[in-house]
Amino acid sequence: MKKLFGTDGLRGTANVYPLTIDICRKLAQAIYKKFLSHDLKRKTIFIGKDTRISGDIFEHSLAAEFCAMGADVKLLGIIPTPAVSILTKKFGADLGIMISASHNPYNDNGIKLFNSLGLKLSDEDELELENLIFNDKGDYSVLNDKVGRATCDHMAPKVYQDIIERHFSFDKEVTGKLNIVVDSSNGALSKIAPWIFQNLGFNIVSLFDNPNGVNINENCGVTHPEVLSRAVKNNNADFGVAFDGDGDRVLICDETGQLLNGEDILAILSLEGNHLEIVSTIMANFGFEKYLERRGIKLTKTNVGDRYISEYLRYNSADLGGEPSGHIIIKSHAPTGDGLFSGLKTIEMMLRSGKKFSELRLFDPCPSVNKNVRVTDKSVIENEKIKKIIENCRSELSGKGKLIVRPSGTEPLIRITAEGENSDELQDIVEKISAAIRDA
Repeated sequence: MKKLFGTDGLRGTANVYPLTIDICRKLAQAIYKKFLSHDLKRKTIFIGKDTRISGDIFEHSLAAEFCAMGADVKLLGIIPTPAVSILTKKFGADLGIMISASHNPYNDNGIKLFNSLGLKLSDEDELELENLIFNDKGDYSVLNDKVGRATCDHMAPKVYQDIIERHFSFDKEVTGKLNIVVDSSNGALSKIAPWIFQNLGFNIVSLFDNPNGVNINENCGVTHPEVLSRAVKNNNADFGVAFDGDGDRVLICDETGQLLNGEDILAILSLEGNHLEIVSTIMANFGFEKYLERRGIKLTKTNVGDRYISEYLRYNSADLGGEPSGHIIIKSHAPTGDGLFSGLKTIEMMLRSGKKFSELRLFDPCPSVNKNVRVTDKSVIENEKIKKIIENCRSELSGKGKLIVRPSGTEPLIRITAEGENSDELQDIVEKISAAIRDA
């Protein structure tokens, strides 16, 4: 069982175990031992970061350790997670690293790792890295001219921007008549997203595009869609788009302020091309599953986490996958979620349809109730009394809904989701389980 890595890399409070400078140093050594030490070729590592104040600490410590072991490091600066994946593969880097805690508050941070193909590491790779972190005592330092160099690549955000723009050629006579709200979450897309939307001809109200190191995701972005909804209505906008702090998630609000989540976006994207299979997770809504079934599209469900979707897509013929949270993966574009690309692709399809987003709600989601319970020990759900309560509640929903109780892979939370026909019944079930967890 992994001790350091969660569902999306290593994450925690900055400068608190496990996200300390010492662990970063040992992680760099473990990465070198596993991925980079097998031949004499000088290796290149790409490192990007979001706008958190602690990003510099981890960027510099990782870069110093890699250079001390003889690898060259390119510092990509503030850049979205998908850009690290895309640029690592495009320019033949040996490894890509993104320093980010995604949608978490500024005092958290994290480290996401990408192999030379731009893919997130597997569970097996992460377990091996953990073993090396805890047990390997090797010294891989080099001397003299073997020491690596760290250089800043100030053009990296522009290269990513150009890659995105090359995919889209909107009619500016059309986009020039549209007023939209763009919420960049004071994160990695704060400069890139508003610029691209303006360059494509949209009239934009740009929100949360002034990061100061401590305001990333603060009452904004995909975790606060009510803010986007309010802004769309207050500005009489045609729609709104929100991202998260590292730019790998996207949500959309229609002109009435109603949210389109990741499954609504997947449903729209599935209208283009001959999709026989779409990939989501065990959190997929029953209504979404039934909608795809009616269209003859198979829904494959993986464990929670966009990297599991990416892993499935890599080895199978499906091209499209995602989560309700707004991680959307279009394999033919990139092997990881790209909020900006997915958002623009969805907008492109909306414009092509001649309809408004409010007219592109393609299925009725099954009612669900969600609750997060903060805990000090996530293994609390292994308590026999709690397991029995969960089992009984699951039996109540048998055949008419589903119940998922799981530890968060990124935060000290137990996440409870109940889905079914009766909202009151679902609320009772969720409250019963959350009370049992709190009392344990």
